[in-house]
Amino acid sequence: MTEDDDLKALMRRADPSAASAPLDDARIRRVVAAAERDDPVPSRRRRPRFLIAGASLGAAATAAGAVIIAGLVATPAVQAPGPTGGAITCDAPSDAALRTNDTAYEATATRIDDGVVTLTVTTTFLGDPGASAEIPQMSDPETGGDLFVVGHAYLVASTGGFASECLTGPATDELRRAYVSAFGPGVGG
Repeated sequence: MTEDDDLKALMRRADPSAASAPLDDARIRRVVAAAERDDPVPSRRRRPRFLIAGASLGAAATAAGAVIIAGLVATPAVQAPGPTGGAITCDAPSDAALRTNDTAYEATATRIDDGVVTLTVTTTFLGDPGASAEIPQMSDPETGGDLFVVGHAYLVASTGGFASECLTGPATDELRRAYVSAFGPGVGG
């Protein structure tokens, strides 16, 4: 065995994401969009995050390095699923983070079909989501399972059609207060 073969074998054994499915393009775009708009100011609840910008392990190890990087990508406010497919970590929504979005609204999930959630908008805080909106099903930041359930109300903050994973969630009194603090009482409902 050559040194390159030894390195490849070592990388395969050490790869924490070997059993994980790669992130799909929509999930990567949502994570990047959230990273660009979420509040970068540290809070006392924030846990350390890692941001892997790239790695160069030589021509023979480049492919293995890319797999590891994909499993470890994180941002200051969003942590992508790791090797276990676990939940992301989010800070409490701030006015500044909410205001970086171009649309914010409250809606009820009326249908879920093939991973696409249809929402009926009841209150608009920012932008013009229309009477209904369709967005991809998202993961619940606390459980890692599906976020949207038909018949339940949600608050949604989005930019460029991508909902923020850390600023979108069930319409709890706490999250509603954050939206009202950032945008005012909203129109409708």
